Amino acid sequence: MGENIVATCHRCERRDTVRLRRQIKSDGDYQLAWWCEDCEAWAEVPTHWLPHAPIKAKLAAQGATIGDIPVVRDYSDSQPCALCGAPGQWHHWAPQAYAGAFGKLYPRWSVFGTALCPAHHREWHEIVTPELATWKRKEGL
Repeated sequence: MGENIVATCHRCERRDTVRLRRQIKSDGDYQLAWWCEDCEAWAEVPTHWLPHAPIKAKLAAQGATIGDIPVVRDYSDSQPCALCGAPGQWHHWAPQAYAGAFGKLYPRWSVFGTALCPAHHREWHEIVTPELATWKRKEGL
C-alpha cells in the first residue's frame, strides 16, 4: 500500500522514501499525492494531486480502499472565514499556480494562509490573481 511508482522528492531527490498519502480538505473531501517520508513534505512542488479513479481501481484490485491510505494532513475541522465568520476553507497566500514565481521558497510560502468562505475566496482571487480567476471562469471551474 502506498508504494512509490514514479515520484522523486524535489528536496532530497530520493524515490525510496516517497509514498502515496492522503490529505483531507476542509470540506471533508480528500486529495492524493506523493509524500516524502524522509522530508515530511509533499514530494512535488507544486503538489500534483493525483486522479482518484485509477488509484481506487488499483486499490480495489489489492482488496484495499482509499481509507487505507494514511492521512498526513487533515483540514476537516474548518475554521470560520477570517472576514465574515461564515464556514471557511483554508486558503494559501501563495497559490499553486504561481509556485514557479516563488522558486525554491514556495514550500515556505504555501503554508501561510487563512480560512475564507467561498465568496471571500473568489474575491481574493479576483483582486490578487485576476488572470487566474478569469481563466477558472472560462474553464467553468
